Amino acid sequence: MDKRFLEYLSYLESVRGLSSRTLRVYRDDLERFETFLDGMDLDTVKAHEIRAFAGSLVMEGKASSSVNRALSTIRGYFRYRMRFSGALSNPGREVENLASARPLPKFLFDEEMGTLIDSIGEAGFVDARDKALFEVLYSTGCRASEIAGMSLDRMDASRGLVRVIGKGSKERVVFLGRKASASLGAYMAMRSMRLSRLKLTDHGKIFVNTKGNPLGVRGMEQIVEKRRIAAQMKKSISPHAFRHSFATQLVASGADIRVVQEMLGHSSVSTTQVYAHVDMERLRKVYELAHPHGTKGE
Repeated sequence: MDKRFLEYLSYLESVRGLSSRTLRVYRDDLERFETFLDGMDLDTVKAHEIRAFAGSLVMEGKASSSVNRALSTIRGYFRYRMRFSGALSNPGREVENLASARPLPKFLFDEEMGTLIDSIGEAGFVDARDKALFEVLYSTGCRASEIAGMSLDRMDASRGLVRVIGKGSKERVVFLGRKASASLGAYMAMRSMRLSRLKLTDHGKIFVNTKGNPLGVRGMEQIVEKRRIAAQMKKSISPHAFRHSFATQLVASGADIRVVQEMLGHSSVSTTQVYAHVDMERLRKVYELAHPHGTKGE
């Protein structure tokens, strides 16, 4: 390997403190680039050589993420050369990353959501809270952080509305459906008794843990995982899956994408458009299960 590459790897190890595993990845990318250059002097490399290298990786069948990682490695090398060896430019800056395929968000079918929520018993405070939490997550499409911040003074139970603070401190109104309102009403009675029993001053947050403190995002994640296992659900989910399920159901029912954008609190409609792809995936799975020539019949 060219000594300039070796010097860069040494810098990453000794100064940047990269792990041996990460260094191996960098080394592999640089070795591929060196092989592609076939003896060309590194100091004469231009943007078109780097683009050609990226193209060669695509022809080899490398994933966009792998190609972009290699480009990042090369840019890092040339940044290092500019900083420590007097190079005048970084040709990698002129080469754009490949567009990466965005993974579809995980969601639950309506029947899966029903099974999960129905698996929660009616034994007391914890069951009442968890059922209300799941119904509110599904009914509003809120982020877990928004649920954690939900407060009594921003809820209008009679109208089924809650004002939440989303990303960028933007406020929006979300809706409580019939089931969410009913579950929330049952839980609120339990919540009052719990705080009274613990002799705590009401802090105003809607969802609380067993100690009466505001329920945080991590606590919600643990509740979802616990209930998933109890319901014997194999699909891996998080609180965010309720948000994805909410949006997918709206799109599947024909809701305008910009209305869904507003309900989710997305600043850009492009972020919301992924749910159109999710709905196609949902339809594909329904087809595979229902059609006689789908995968179910194989």
